[in-house]
Amino acid sequence: MCLNKDTRILSKVKSSTPTTEHLPDTKIGSLVSTEPTSPTWNESETVKLEEEAKQFKAKKRYSGPPKPMTSRIYLIGMAMNALLSRSQGPVRRDEIKREAEDWADFMLEDQ
Repeated sequence: MCLNKDTRILSKVKSSTPTTEHLPDTKIGSLVSTEPTSPTWNESETVKLEEEAKQFKAKKRYSGPPKPMTSRIYLIGMAMNALLSRSQGPVRRDEIKREAEDWADFMLEDQ
């Protein structure tokens, strides 16, 4: 029973908790079933996935000697930081890089 504040009348309110008779009769995604809806991975699939992740990570790494930090590279980083912080939407990396390089070159012209 619930009191309706607008009309000051008691009215019956249906329970908000679902019962099993009102649930859809499906096997996938059913709220009644306790079995997993997607197949689980076995140990060999997990090892394969870890190996693939390690190979991908090794491929992305730069394995050469470290580059020296020049004043131009430092200024490019600072300009890129400022350009990215003022942007409000998706940006094109090549445009941001070019503009940051232009700003760094402009700042180094006086030297």
